Amino acid sequence: MSDDQKTYIPSSPLPEARTGILTAFDPGTRTLEAGFRIAQQFRELPVDIVFEKDTSVQLRDGTTVHVDIFRPAGAEQVPVIVAWSPYGKAQGTSASVMGVFGLVGLDNSVVSGLEKFEGPDPAYWCARGYAIANPDIRGVVDSDGDSVLWDRQEGRDCFDVIEWLAEQEWCTGKVGMSGTSYLAVSQWFTAAECLTPGSLASSRKAASSARTRRKTSSPRLMPTR
Repeated sequence: MSDDQKTYIPSSPLPEARTGILTAFDPGTRTLEAGFRIAQQFRELPVDIVFEKDTSVQLRDGTTVHVDIFRPAGAEQVPVIVAWSPYGKAQGTSASVMGVFGLVGLDNSVVSGLEKFEGPDPAYWCARGYAIANPDIRGVVDSDGDSVLWDRQEGRDCFDVIEWLAEQEWCTGKVGMSGTSYLAVSQWFTAAECLTPGSLASSRKAASSARTRRKTSSPRLMPTR
């Protein structure tokens, strides 16, 4: 009998309703100029943003995951905020996410559409001197491997991505995490792996799943610039 108590489910392409404008694999770096809109119904960007799409990051076991990075244009080093979840890093413009905004009475123009579902919006944070990193975790969309959800493996994987980000020439070496629901739960797993010295500066855990614990919140904590 195997000691492996995990259940593996093969990954499959995102359904059309959860596919966004930027879901297709298209590695490269481009600049999104101030005033850019990903689509007419979304907020325009207040500043120039460098967009590094589908950047490959190799984890400690050799698995490659892909990360979208949004950072302020210019030579100044900046801290970075990670949004870790299995939903697909480009779902901000998908029909399903836009529908959620409608259900709660919000117009899609309050966000840029570049954000992960339940994650921080690059339009807001880049204008305030932070970068945003949106990974597709292992087994999701074009990232390699099998997805492991709410598990110590996620903490290890996110730790590896954080350490990679901290070493980039545009980064100050300070990395934080933010997001609600699943994105908040993943911060607990990551923080556990960061008990040894590492680059995780802080995290904002808001509304962790009520199915696993009472809703938990903490002050908004971000790496200082």
